[in-house]
Amino acid sequence: MIALLGLAARLALLVSSGNRPVGPFGGEGDQIRYLALADSILQGRGFSYGGQPTALRPPMYPLLLAGFHLAFGQHYLVAVRIFQFLIGMAVALVCLLLGSTLFGKATGAMAAAMALALPTLIFINTELQTETLSAFLIILFLLFLLAEARGEKNGAIGMGIISGFAMLLRFNCAILPAIGAIGCLWFRRSVKSAIIVSLIAALIVAPWIVRNARAFHGRILFSSQGGVNLIQGVLTPAGRTQSGDSEKVRSAVGWLHADIEQNSTQRLQFPSEDQLDKQARAAAISAWGNLSWHQRLRLLTGKIVTFWLSTDQLLETSSFSPRQRMLRATGVIAYWIVLLLSFVGWRNLLATSRVSAIVIVLYAAFVTFSHLPFVMNTRLRIPFIDPLLALLAGGGAWHLLYRCRWPSGVLIQGQSGEDGELIASQFDV
Repeated sequence: MIALLGLAARLALLVSSGNRPVGPFGGEGDQIRYLALADSILQGRGFSYGGQPTALRPPMYPLLLAGFHLAFGQHYLVAVRIFQFLIGMAVALVCLLLGSTLFGKATGAMAAAMALALPTLIFINTELQTETLSAFLIILFLLFLLAEARGEKNGAIGMGIISGFAMLLRFNCAILPAIGAIGCLWFRRSVKSAIIVSLIAALIVAPWIVRNARAFHGRILFSSQGGVNLIQGVLTPAGRTQSGDSEKVRSAVGWLHADIEQNSTQRLQFPSEDQLDKQARAAAISAWGNLSWHQRLRLLTGKIVTFWLSTDQLLETSSFSPRQRMLRATGVIAYWIVLLLSFVGWRNLLATSRVSAIVIVLYAAFVTFSHLPFVMNTRLRIPFIDPLLALLAGGGAWHLLYRCRWPSGVLIQGQSGEDGELIASQFDV
């Protein structure tokens, strides 16, 4: 029933979004910027806004949009959404595989259902942004990371390939090869595996770095987004661009993403992105320096709360209609329930597979603290954390559901008895 409800919601959102550039329940956000970049590619101007080279967005998603435009013509937006719908199914499939490995087959099915019905994963499915594809790549990365920690073969190769492509999809996925290499060193004591992860990822990203080095004369190699993200991380830490937020950033650096991520003559009023990035970094350092230690601590604490509890979807939605605000609040409450269930699942996993439980908590901590200098919000958390929460929540829900029937021992596997009824296989801790 959980899976069917999730599928119904996904299909309804897909139909309502159709071939529109922006769906009925989302703001314009980065969708328009990805579409503008895809248009530049199709028109032969390469990765540029208004003819000016850009490294504000990674190349994979704009190339995907451009490819779908060539293949499907004016109906390419709905084609992209159908593709992302299938990718969402693939995320649930990986949760099924991981849940079956960590907890048992029945729990794997519950984890897949949670992945299909989790509101955040449903919401991003029709957004013309990178979250759905990133969620798929990152849960695959976790599959290989956990396999490597358990001593299975080819985990390092898988992590290297996936993290390389993920970095071309989202710049903050640059933390993945670091996590993979650290995991190889920590749990396997294997320098060779750590080098494999790093080298494969570097080879995949190398063409993008070479392109940037040529376009920006060596002054930008990977991304020009770091500076503006740092200044937003101080002035508008949730990055929600609600009333007054844009003015704060504009007063600090004199420009916004919206000013330069467009194919119009307005882009020519601003210098190249390497200069803009340098200016934003200097402004961010100054803004951090103007804060007291108490203010910094409160700011960082607020970021963590926003990141993990989705308070931005409750407190910073003034630009949306009352209906949308109510819908987002309902989604946050559902997410909180999943978060609690995931903690139960993690506790159960700690009793049955201590290494896997430790890998998961270290991964979550690394993701959280690596984002602290930058913007932290629900959208940034989704691809890194939410498929993992669905996986653990499946384990937690199954454990709580059947603990009342088999109160002693720890549930590790569901299997069929002679009469077809599910029974629990347990052991004493």
